[in-house]
Amino acid sequence: MAASSNPSFDTLPYGTLIHMLTIKLSSTNYLSWRSQIYPLLIGQGLISLVDGSCPAPPTDVVADGNSTPNPAYQSWRVDDQRLVSLIFSSLSEEAMSVVVGCTTARAVWLALEHTFSHQSKARELRLKGQLQSIKKGGQSVSEFGRDFKLVCDQLPAIGRSVDETDKIHLFMKGLGSDFSSFSATQMAMSPLPSFSDLLNNAEA
Repeated sequence: MAASSNPSFDTLPYGTLIHMLTIKLSSTNYLSWRSQIYPLLIGQGLISLVDGSCPAPPTDVVADGNSTPNPAYQSWRVDDQRLVSLIFSSLSEEAMSVVVGCTTARAVWLALEHTFSHQSKARELRLKGQLQSIKKGGQSVSEFGRDFKLVCDQLPAIGRSVDETDKIHLFMKGLGSDFSSFSATQMAMSPLPSFSDLLNNAEA
């Protein structure tokens, strides 16, 4: 259902939506969490409640000098609070501490975005810096391969990945000058070996 000024959870049952959110947001996985929840909100016509395009209607309507509760606000409020509950269901305890005091879905969304998008970018840069500088040193090839792969595997958790060619190049760079002949041989292969094959070849 397309986003509208009258969001609804009718497309899928509320309980079903909760079970679809399998990733709990923390400081290490904001991009993965956003990639999970954002299409769901669009598909359910709820994105307007977090992107600012569906602000709250007036709480009251005035007619003939009399003020009465606005039914449109009551409907908006129900949808908004159900969305707040849905987002809360996908937060870790760490993330919940960020949204204490937020009373609307948009406020919750902005607080999470402000806090975790910056952390996610900083973590991405830190991990990529590690890949650029990691060295085998006195480790065995197996130990170095394990440590190198551990850094690589952390990037998909924040919605980023390492290109396979870059992974191979950085791994061979980290092996050092003792493996220069081996690295030249591997880089001349077409197609390039996979990372797992490269690790097995280096250990041989």
